[in-house]
Amino acid sequence: MSVIGIYRQPSARMAQQEGFPMDARHRGIQILGWLSIIAGYGLALLLIRGIFIGITRGFGAGRSQAFWIFLGYLLFLALAVYLFSVGRRALSFAKGSPRPRARCGWGRILLGAIFLLGSGVDHFHLIPVRGVKHLEPTNETQAVAMKVTAIVIALGCILLIFSGIWRAFRPHRTSA
Repeated sequence: MSVIGIYRQPSARMAQQEGFPMDARHRGIQILGWLSIIAGYGLALLLIRGIFIGITRGFGAGRSQAFWIFLGYLLFLALAVYLFSVGRRALSFAKGSPRPRARCGWGRILLGAIFLLGSGVDHFHLIPVRGVKHLEPTNETQAVAMKVTAIVIALGCILLIFSGIWRAFRPHRTSA
């Protein structure tokens, strides 16, 4: 065996300890997986605390506004669960046993729903905002541009949601 061959092969002791040698790519995926799990847990704990405080204080709004606030909390809680599942899938991939991919594009659906809720809340003033001024147009051109921008954002969000749903109905390739 040549000297170069010794440096290229992992040692037998390292292969016995880990079972799967981890290169830089897999280590990076593992680190991002852990960060995603930590972000999911942190967001979930923050939202559970916010829901508890909101329920005990009545969300500081009327009944109709409380519904939209609670819906926003649920969407962000779904995002936390999604981050946790992505992190677990990344960790299993980094260890060498990849899990099957999700059938739907859950990330696209959640992102589109969160942006659509934010656009609707901003346009219809569904949630009371204290201390923040809404943008007001100073002339007719700005008013038209703001309306067109809101419509384009809403259509983009709807397209994002439908592309996530469409992923479930596409034929999937099987590797054989």
